[in-house]
Amino acid sequence: MGWIEMTGAMTLGSSRALLLSAVLLFGLALITTGAAAKVFHKFEDGDVQQQGQGREVMIFDYGWRFHLGEPNGGGANFTCPSSSFPNNLSDVEIQGLHHTEAQTLETCRGSCCEISECEVWQWGGKPEEEHRGCWIGAMGPTDKSSSWQGGGRDVPGPTPPPATSGPTSRGYDDKAWEMVDVPHDGLISGVYSESASKSHGYLPFNTTWYRKHFNLPVEWKGESSIQIYFEGIFKSSTVFLNGQQIGSHASGYTSFAVRLDNVSAILYGDGPENENVLAVHATAYGGSGWWYEGGGIYRSVYLGRAPTQVHFVPDGLYAMNNVTGDIKMHSSDASAGMLATAAVVNPRVEVVHDGGAKSVAGGPYVVTFTIMDADGKVVGTTKADPFHLTPGQVLNVAGPELTLENVELWSSARPYMYSMDTVMTSADGNDTVDNVSSTWFGFRRATWTADNGFFLNEQPFKWRGFCDHNDFAGVGTALSERINLYRAQSLRSVGGNSWRMSHNPPVPSLLDVLDMVGVLVWDENRNLGNVTEYIIAQRDMVRRDRNHPSVMCWSFCNEGGCNKGAAVGEIFRTVSKEQDPMRPVTANTQKYGPGDLSDSLEVQGFSHRPGSMFDGFHSKYPDVPTIGSECCSCRTQRGEDVASSGNKTFGNFNGDCLQSQTGVEMSRKFISGILVWTLFDYFGEPSPYDWPHKSSSFGSFDLSGFPKAGAYYYSTWWLLDPVNMSASEHDRIHAPAPFLENYHTLKSDRRLLSSPRVTDAPEKKYSMHIVDHWQMDVGGPSRTIHAYTNAPRANLYVNGKAMEAVSVVWIGYAEWKDVEYSDGNLTAVGLDNKGNVVASHTIMTPGAGVKLNLTIDAPSPLTGTGEKLVLDGHDTALLRASILDSNGQVVLSSGDVVVFSIASGPGKIIGVGNGDPKCHESNTANNRSSYHGLVRAVVKVTDHQATSNAEYHRITQVDAEGNRLTRVRHPSESGNLGADDGITVEASTTLGGKTVTASVTIPTSTDIETHGVKAVARRWMKQK
Repeated sequence: MGWIEMTGAMTLGSSRALLLSAVLLFGLALITTGAAAKVFHKFEDGDVQQQGQGREVMIFDYGWRFHLGEPNGGGANFTCPSSSFPNNLSDVEIQGLHHTEAQTLETCRGSCCEISECEVWQWGGKPEEEHRGCWIGAMGPTDKSSSWQGGGRDVPGPTPPPATSGPTSRGYDDKAWEMVDVPHDGLISGVYSESASKSHGYLPFNTTWYRKHFNLPVEWKGESSIQIYFEGIFKSSTVFLNGQQIGSHASGYTSFAVRLDNVSAILYGDGPENENVLAVHATAYGGSGWWYEGGGIYRSVYLGRAPTQVHFVPDGLYAMNNVTGDIKMHSSDASAGMLATAAVVNPRVEVVHDGGAKSVAGGPYVVTFTIMDADGKVVGTTKADPFHLTPGQVLNVAGPELTLENVELWSSARPYMYSMDTVMTSADGNDTVDNVSSTWFGFRRATWTADNGFFLNEQPFKWRGFCDHNDFAGVGTALSERINLYRAQSLRSVGGNSWRMSHNPPVPSLLDVLDMVGVLVWDENRNLGNVTEYIIAQRDMVRRDRNHPSVMCWSFCNEGGCNKGAAVGEIFRTVSKEQDPMRPVTANTQKYGPGDLSDSLEVQGFSHRPGSMFDGFHSKYPDVPTIGSECCSCRTQRGEDVASSGNKTFGNFNGDCLQSQTGVEMSRKFISGILVWTLFDYFGEPSPYDWPHKSSSFGSFDLSGFPKAGAYYYSTWWLLDPVNMSASEHDRIHAPAPFLENYHTLKSDRRLLSSPRVTDAPEKKYSMHIVDHWQMDVGGPSRTIHAYTNAPRANLYVNGKAMEAVSVVWIGYAEWKDVEYSDGNLTAVGLDNKGNVVASHTIMTPGAGVKLNLTIDAPSPLTGTGEKLVLDGHDTALLRASILDSNGQVVLSSGDVVVFSIASGPGKIIGVGNGDPKCHESNTANNRSSYHGLVRAVVKVTDHQATSNAEYHRITQVDAEGNRLTRVRHPSESGNLGADDGITVEASTTLGGKTVTASVTIPTSTDIETHGVKAVARRWMKQK
């Protein structure tokens, strides 16, 4: 039997270890300026740390000036002669470049010229081609094409002089620009246009400009190393400080840092005369995919400072570990957890000497690694040997292997985690040079087998999960942590245990959440190819995410993007193993064969392939594990009972599609699992319909996070775990399952899925959900009714009159044809093999709308998203407005407009939605028409009160315009500002000619240790 065990380093043969030395050197050089910054951590309570007392960091999200499009009409700030690019690249088309808004050949060349890392430019393309215009970037593979002109040069090119005018310059007048806080999707507020790109959801592409005014403490001048870390900018970005270009980044999905302390134009001190201006230019033109990807600074930004120029490298920390002992269960209950009699940790960290004329002494230094359990108790310490560094040197410092006994294991049922503190001191221990606290990681033994699927901690584990893009109603791609927790808990509410990041690395905080709630992750790179930019992006993803125990594998690519051959795969495999030898590499492919990418993979993923392909692959490659890494593209629209191609409408029912497609992977023991396309609908890629559809319809939840019929199908067959689904308790959802409401059920019927159900045996759980609705003007006088149930038989009652009972097969559904309509109620009941009623669901003919109901979906204990918002300047709430009839039932025919406003408290309406894929109303307005009776509002806090003294003083000192939108408060003010008074939101609509209102108060707190998103998610870690 073939297998891959992820707890020990895997040895690569010589053919696996080939990588151009130039690529390795380039990757190492980028370490000091490119990768993400887990070395940043937030202030502790107390005074601001002084030099010699370790690093400090502050949030850099507040008070950015924003401009959509080019203030000067497009193009570069200057032009440069053709001689600057001596390599003639006309008559070829270069792959892997990114688009700019330059309007002429000369300004196109100038756009590349002003970026010292830009290697090539191209201008042209055929008029009918969507990708015509200006493209710049790194040299890649070429195809012959007479429609392109271009040039190339050696990089880095000359650094352009600081700009004295234009939006990159310090003195540029940006007072008329919009003030925003980031994360911010610069394109989501656009106006839908039928002439815009279908794949982009008919929202226009554009460029984005951001400018931030800030001061740097005068005490930072000298030996400090100062960086700004961007979690993500979409897509291709260039960063300027006071008119001087200081960095660029080609990937829209990987994190990166730019260094400030070595910039000649930098200023230190307080006051307007010492104010720095950071300018960020990004282009989303062309995107990188075929779905909506947003644009701008859509993830958080941090300002970090190490007190000396000897410091830890961003993302250089790695708590590599291996479970070496026997694995034991605490009890027969999987949620009680498991332990290993022994495990080892091999911690390492990269240290850099930034150099400089006045650089600090080169050592000796010592790094100490301290391991703590989930309660903060020290369980082990290891110390590296003393070392020296010379200016410019990067050193990988490893501590001696540390053996731990009786280690608690991370699992889906009990996601237990440890943390590591890393401190670098002088050899005598008197001076702290750098320090990073709480690098979270976990111990687990994950094994992929070719014959028996996947095992977690030696227990069989069937992946039952979803693929997902990274957007949401109202906010586009700028998702808050609370929204991501809501998405993760929505996955759990239907029995999902795994998440594929399609088709790109996620925001880091999402992985934190998934670590803590026990969801397995398929982490995926955006682009595959023998292109330096792509190789570095793969490396950056692995470096940043390798400490997350939820991450089980590294995926190179998606579908057609994987057709690059085994040679390219070997490069990606090698660069991945260099950063993390513990996890297997994989890809979401559509084919296999000699010389294909599959030859370089350790786990074979297949996208939308029939069972015969899985069987054929398993026969030909009996030692390679497989997984259905994408399947089941079954479309629906919430609340639509009648599908109509003429009206471009999908129906609510898709059980036949789900049954036929999920059965391929679920019925084969050797397949490790299934990842369904998708959990949520997403902006862009409407298929097969075009305008007016702006979004996909594949999700089990709509764009606004309201469940569609598919959610109840998966809840029936995955969450409630009938006997036929799985022989293992370890891949089930444990802890309280988040609430999944039968949204057209009477309010009085609501109940938690974890509450007692009518059962015929303690180990069995049954459910019943009527898919269709019961209203006169939808469906005709005789109609077909469907119900999702896992009971072996089901019956339907129309106003108390029974239909004929029907049988339900595994992963199937109940169906009754030719049901005559009459106003009243419809009840479906599930029957066990003895004829006992074990589950039921009743719906009624809705009446006219008479009431508006406003409720909170997040934070909410019912959805597993907490109890209160934290006043941290970022937290967001999800509100649900429902149009109800006199019986309290949602009026499915309602399209009434609901208007939202803040009545009191530190909040702002930042977005709205309704789940309608054909709705073209503004995403960022304060009103939205209801879709089948429901409307979503997104509310963001506007106060930063959850702060320490040090954080408050540093933010107010640095942010020149940081209090314009989000008010940063001193901790002593919190009690006087009503931090516990909440945010009261009012909603209004017109029903029957009368204005109807509703209100709700969102609870708030400054206690981030209790009510913060990670604190809420962490409750699952410590359960039992």
